[in-house]
Amino acid sequence: MDRKLTGLLLAGVTAMSLFAGCGSEKKAAPAAQEKAPAAAQAKGPLTLEYTYNRKDGKATNQMAAWIEDGNGKVVRTLFATKYVATKGYKKQNQALPQWVKKSGVAQLDKAKVDAFTQATPQSGQVKVAWDGKDDSGKDAPDGTYTLVLEATLFQDSDAVYTGTFQKGGKEQNLEMKEKRTKEPDQAANKDMVTNVKAVYRP
Repeated sequence: MDRKLTGLLLAGVTAMSLFAGCGSEKKAAPAAQEKAPAAAQAKGPLTLEYTYNRKDGKATNQMAAWIEDGNGKVVRTLFATKYVATKGYKKQNQALPQWVKKSGVAQLDKAKVDAFTQATPQSGQVKVAWDGKDDSGKDAPDGTYTLVLEATLFQDSDAVYTGTFQKGGKEQNLEMKEKRTKEPDQAANKDMVTNVKAVYRP
C-alpha cells in the first residue's frame, strides 16, 4: 500500500479514536438530585425514616429533626431545611416554630448552623441517623431521650412526631406519635410527611 495512503488511513483512525474518546468524556453522569439531609448518611444506633412528598408553593416543605434529653433540652439537631435554618424564620415565623424556639438557632454561630443545614430533598424516602453524640461532638450519656420530627405542612399547619427511647438499652422500635397544630388549608399538603418510623439498635 502506498505510504501516503497508509499515513492518511492511520491519521483517520487516530482522529476517529480521539473523537470517540472526547465524546465519552463529555458524557458526564446525570446531575444528582438534591440529597436527603446529610444526617441521613450518618451512621448511628438511632435511625429515623419517613416518606416525603414535596409540595408546590411557598410556606411549606420545611422540616427539622432533633434529639431531646429527659428534660426537654435539645441535645443534637440532626438536620433542618436550609430556608428556616438560614434565618428564614425571621421572615416566616410560622415555619418550624418548635425547633426554632427549642434549638435557639438565633444564638448559634454559623459553623454550628452549617453543620445541620440541608437542602430540601426530592420526594421519596428520607433516612436520618443519630450517632449518639451531642452538638459538641461528645457522647451523650445513656438514658431516656426523645426523637422529634417537625414538618411545616402549610403556613401555620405544623406536624410534630415524637418517640421516646432508652439510649444504652436494648433494640427498640419507637412509637412515633403525631400531633398537628391544625389541618393545612391546602388539603393536598396533608400527606407531605407520611410513614414515620424509627428504631434504636445499640
